[in-house]
Amino acid sequence: MLDCHSHLLDITNFSSDFFLASLEECHIRKIYCNIVDVKQWSSLSSLTEKYPQIIPFFGIHPWHITHFSFNDLEPLADLLRKELSCCGEIGLDRRCDTDFLLQKKMFVKQLDLAKDTQSFVAIHCVKAWGPLLEILAGYQGKISFMIHSFQGSREVMERLVAMGGMISFSDRVMQSKQKKLQEVLKVTPLENLLLETDFPFQTSIEGSSSKIYCQVLSNLYTFVARLREISASDLSQIIERNGSICTY
Repeated sequence: MLDCHSHLLDITNFSSDFFLASLEECHIRKIYCNIVDVKQWSSLSSLTEKYPQIIPFFGIHPWHITHFSFNDLEPLADLLRKELSCCGEIGLDRRCDTDFLLQKKMFVKQLDLAKDTQSFVAIHCVKAWGPLLEILAGYQGKISFMIHSFQGSREVMERLVAMGGMISFSDRVMQSKQKKLQEVLKVTPLENLLLETDFPFQTSIEGSSSKIYCQVLSNLYTFVARLREISASDLSQIIERNGSICTY
């Protein structure tokens, strides 16, 4: 299985050797590891040099950009030029207190770096679909991207897919109150579908152990396979194939 979005460095008492060995036992073969601010860049770089099954995403999350300046983006280009490095988690969020104009400026700056380095991008979007679609229209054909933990409408999904975007669902889609989101998942083109844990955040099971991590991802794959009426093995192959866009 492939986990298309996680935050390993935010796991409490994270022990990489033990944790990743446990994941291999439950057939999680590749993890896209995102970080949220500059402070984690060095740690992620070191982690992924040791563990090739972890694909690094470097960026500054909209919740954290007030603590940094545009000068902090200077090392980002060097990180994104490394083999298999991607850009994320970046984006827009009207739910947080960060000035929205500043969010847009930082988002565009990071998209420009992703374009220049041909880096795949993981995008965070909350209650800002209009501005996001407007910005991404200017990058159509110039970047490859995914929307992580998608929470939008069918119309938004279709517009993102028309731009070549990948749509990633977290296990939030399994909640009984998420009927509309489940309907969106049903009609998302299989060639644009990704799945993620966003571990240790917004997962359906409390805790941060490797056992829980495995259970969250396994439950999600099983749920989506049933919803899309395909076998779990076929779904796994589809997600791995779709996820290869990040590591081409």
